[in-house]
Amino acid sequence: MLELKGIMKSYKTKDIKTVVLKDINLKVMEGEFLCLMGASGCGKSTLLNIIGDMDSFDAGEYIFNGKNVKKMRAKEAAVFKNKNIGFVFQAFNLVDDLNAESNVEMPMGYAGIGRRERKKRARDLLKKVGLEGKEKNYPSQLSGGQQQRVAIARAIANNPMLLIADEPTGNLDYESGKEIMCLLKKLNEEGMTIIMVTHDEKVAGYANRTVRMFDGKLI
Repeated sequence: MLELKGIMKSYKTKDIKTVVLKDINLKVMEGEFLCLMGASGCGKSTLLNIIGDMDSFDAGEYIFNGKNVKKMRAKEAAVFKNKNIGFVFQAFNLVDDLNAESNVEMPMGYAGIGRRERKKRARDLLKKVGLEGKEKNYPSQLSGGQQQRVAIARAIANNPMLLIADEPTGNLDYESGKEIMCLLKKLNEEGMTIIMVTHDEKVAGYANRTVRMFDGKLI
C-alpha cells in the first residue's frame, strides 16, 4: 500500500545540522498492523509524521497507493490526507468547545459530506467505539479513555486507507490503554491498515509486525 525509498530527513539551525532519518526503506502492506519502536529521539515520530504527510523530507521517495506524495501540490495533498489517512494522538487533540458528535463530524465536513449524513455516521461511529449515549458530552465530561475513543471515531470518519496512531495509550491508565488497543486490534481485523508508534512492549504486542529504530535507522 505504501513504500518509503531512501528517506532522509535533517533539521538545520544556523550552525548545526542534525540528521534525524538516514536512508529509510520500508514497505507496508494493506491490512497490516505495524508498530514502530525505539528509544526517545530515535526518529520514530518524525518518520510517522512523514508517513502522515505532516512533515517534509529532504531526499527519497514516498509512494502511497501508487501516488508520489512529494510531488503533490498543497491543495491536492490536503485532500489526499483528509481522505486517506486518519490520525490518533497521545494527547487526543479534541476540540474542547465541541461535543463528541461534533468532534467526529469535523473531518467529514472538510470532505464535503452533507450535514444529515455526517450526523448519522458520527452517531454510528460513536456506537462502534462504545460511546453510545455520550454523543452530546464535551471532552471535559469524558474520561481519558473515552476521549481517545472519540479521537479514534474521528480518525476513521472518512473511511481512510491508513490509521496512524502516535503513542495512543501514552496518557491512559493500564485498563483504559488495554481497551483502546483491543479497539485498534478489532479495527485492524476488520481490514484497517494501522501504523503505530509506542515505547511499550505490551502495546507493541497487539501489532502484527514490529520494526525497531535506532539513531535514525531501521534495524
